Parts: sequence; C-alpha cells; structure tokens
Amino acid sequence: MDSPDHIKRILIIRTDGIGDVLNSTPAISALRQTYQNAHISIVVKPHGAEILSNNPDIDEIIVYNPKTDDKGLIGKIKFLKRLGLGNYDATIVLHNSSMGNLMAYASRAKIRVGRKSESKGFSNTLTHWINNYDPKGTKHEIDRNMDIVNLLNVKNVSRQLKFYLTDGEKEYAKKFLYDHAFADEKKAENPIFRLVGLHPGGSSYDKLWTPDGFIEITDRLVGEFNAKIMLFGGPNEAKLVENIKDNTTYPIITAFGVSLRQFASLLNECSLFICNDSGPMHIASALNIPTIAIFGPTDYVRWRPNNRNSLVVRKEMNCWPCSAHKCKKNYECTKTLPISQVWDAIIKLSTDDSVCML
Repeated sequence: MDSPDHIKRILIIRTDGIGDVLNSTPAISALRQTYQNAHISIVVKPHGAEILSNNPDIDEIIVYNPKTDDKGLIGKIKFLKRLGLGNYDATIVLHNSSMGNLMAYASRAKIRVGRKSESKGFSNTLTHWINNYDPKGTKHEIDRNMDIVNLLNVKNVSRQLKFYLTDGEKEYAKKFLYDHAFADEKKAENPIFRLVGLHPGGSSYDKLWTPDGFIEITDRLVGEFNAKIMLFGGPNEAKLVENIKDNTTYPIITAFGVSLRQFASLLNECSLFICNDSGPMHIASALNIPTIAIFGPTDYVRWRPNNRNSLVVRKEMNCWPCSAHKCKKNYECTKTLPISQVWDAIIKLSTDDSVCML
C-alpha cells in the first residue's frame, strides 16, 4: 500500500440509501485525518449529495442518478468514462455492489478497495479487499465501513455520524416553529417532551409500525406530559400522515413535503424523536437527538442509531435474524409490537440519565 504522501486523489463510492451514506461518515473522517492533503471525492445518489452537503471531509460530491442523467446503458457508459478522467490514486467501494465495483475499475485507480465476502460482479477487479463475512447481529455498519478503509491504514477516529446544517437552515427551522405558534404555547415540564418528532414512515412495509400505535403514543404524550408533537412524512406518506393527524385527540404540528435538509433542520429542534428503522433515524443519530427506534426484521445490531440516549424497541422472535422479504408470519415482529413496549422505552429514556446506546 502506498504511503499517505503518495495518495493524492481518493474516490469513495456509496450509491445507496440515506442511512448507508451517514454511517459512512466516520470512515470518511478517518480517511481525511490520515490523508490530510488528498483530494477526496465521493459518488452518491442525489439524496446522498444532500446528506453530505457542507461536510468538510469531502472536496467533491459526484452525483450518480440512474433515473435521469445517467439512465440506460449510454448514460452509464458516459458516467464511467467521467470517472476514468479523475486521475484517482485510490478508489474505495463502501457500497458493496456490482456497479460499485465496476465504477472502481473504471476510475483507473491503482488501488481499488472493497469487499469480496458477499459475492458481487467485478469484485475480481479489486486490488485490496475484505474477505470475511459478518453474520447478521454481529457488527454495526460503521465498523463494517471502517474495516474497509482500514485497508488503507487509516487513523482511528470518532464513531459519531456527521451531518452539517447551515446557519440559514437552522433559522428556517426556528421560523417554522414560530409561524406555528410553538413559542407561545405552554411548555412541557420534562424538557425531553418540549418538542417530540414522530416519523411513522419508512422505506418498506416490513419496517412500519402501526398508525394506531403512533396515534396512541401521541395522545399519551400530550395528555400526560403536555408534549408538543411534530409529525413528519415523506413524499409518498401523505395518507399515513393525514390518518394519524386526523385521529389524534390533540392538535399537532405537521411537517409534510419539506426537503430532506429542511426536515433535518426541523429535527434538530426536537428534544425526542420516535421513528421506525429509516433514513430519518440515522439523521437523528447524526444530530445527536434522543431517539426511540422501532425495529422489525432488520438487523438492528448493524443499523441501530449510534448516538447516546437512544433505545431500540423490538419484539423478540425466534425467527430472527431473517430475510424480511420472505416473511411467513405477516411481519408479526413489527405489526404486533405492543404499544406498552414503546411507551416503556419512552419513559426509560426520559427518566434515566444513564441510558445510552445499548
């Protein structure tokens, strides 16, 4: 492996989800600390570009969009040719995929680092690789990413996820709350209930707790603790958000249809976040917001929030770890998770100062 002085241009490939990109930020920071004078570029999809905006560890964000600009065979060929012009010394594939490995090969970097333990196309073009397989329930994604960059002899750094808000984005959130008369309302006695964010959505059906569960939790938080509630929803979650809003006893603030970074700025104002296993959960972790994370069949050891004062709530099942897409129990682990279990976690987080990542 070349010394840090000889590696001047580094390309990172991470073309998957929000949580995947965020859980790569500690590894990216490790690269920056080790290769302080290198130019570090990263290939991400559009939402990844939003996540990494303003990140000081990255010099260049290259957007890969297979739905528009890089669509089809011709679009992909043009994109790969573009990578080949980058004069990279090292390329790191954090997203283990055939396309990621092909991008690394197309970059023409002398050093191409990735993972061979999970069979993907073009892995034989890697020059350095991880060959050990991590069974479900054994290792966090942060550490899986660190395993890969450690092949470049990086320095150990903090495991804290990184998300950087601008002053303008923070002001947007304060104005949003002011416009919704939040500042004029009676405050909750316990500061953790000052403003509770709820996100009942997620990327797939198997990850979603029931709307009735979120409705009851909302009513109990407001009724018992005078909590202020802000309900979030993504572009495809309008019906879900309306269902919960229309069936809660008390009025709540809704933040539907905001951009990803506007969502993050509003989440940054929250004193507690209750959500399913999702990208927003990882944004909360990066912003160090106390979080109740509801998990179903997903590997919670690999994907749990990494910040202090967060708790995972899940129903123990003898079929875990599993493959959610082949579930024969109608996603019982998520759909029948007791409301009492979520409520108990909220109370624990609000009363026990010693609670931290478990």
